Amino acid sequence: MSKGTPSMGKRQKKSHIRCRRCGNNSFNVHRKVCASCGFGKSRRLKSNQWQVKRVKWNV
Repeated sequence: MSKGTPSMGKRQKKSHIRCRRCGNNSFNVHRKVCASCGFGKSRRLKSNQWQVKRVKWNV
């Protein structure tokens, strides 16, 4: 099985479509879950702790 030009022609299925809630192109068609906001998995918006900078108080 080759990884080059012949296999590029077989890429016809979409794995992600536009999400109804956040509007990003990150809703997985097969899993029915949005990778960006978490729609389909939970009612809460998906948020990551590593995105927020923590402030250390050295008093």
